[in-house]
Amino acid sequence: MRVLRSLVFLGCLVGLAPEAVQAAAPSTAPAKITRAELVSALQAVPGVKARYKEERRLALLAAPLLSEGTIHFAPPGKLARHQTKPSRASVVVDGKRLRFGDDVGKDEIDLAANPVVAVFVDSFLQVLAGDVSALEHSYKIEFSNGEGRSWTLTLRPKAEPMTKIVERIVLRGSDAVVRELEVWEVGGDSTLTTFLDVDVAHTYTATEIADVFKVP
Repeated sequence: MRVLRSLVFLGCLVGLAPEAVQAAAPSTAPAKITRAELVSALQAVPGVKARYKEERRLALLAAPLLSEGTIHFAPPGKLARHQTKPSRASVVVDGKRLRFGDDVGKDEIDLAANPVVAVFVDSFLQVLAGDVSALEHSYKIEFSNGEGRSWTLTLRPKAEPMTKIVERIVLRGSDAVVRELEVWEVGGDSTLTTFLDVDVAHTYTATEIADVFKVP
């Protein structure tokens, strides 16, 4: 039960990248972004904070479940998601511990003892850090260009336990900015997360780290 509850809180922690829009002459069409350029931008992130809006679509429900809140990342391994609507809930990852809480109470998980949750957490951190080598051990990575500097990155799990839970993870953006994250689960349920007001060059102070990366 603790593992299932923690996975619900995890939701879609992944999906933010540093915003490094490259300047181009007004009369010159920008060259299409390459996978290498995107990876370099991800690896350069000093810290991220943003608002998010999430839409979770379940086959058993006629209307999607909506939520919103804030998300924070401080490399190499601090990650926090604080839901503010429709109710308050938080999940914080710091090293090998995952803490979460809501109106029901608080709990903590040792990731080393929970491989399913650990795979989720490690994958999210690897995307945020642009650790392609680590990602390629767990996912088939598909990169495609769109109009201008836009791109789509699709991650398909290679092995269990992820293949039993997630069918694919799709990130969409332009330059090094991720605009949307969509997670498709085995069975057809999906979650779409849109990121807003992204501060892509945020360096967390010691005071902020103490305040943000905790379960209230």
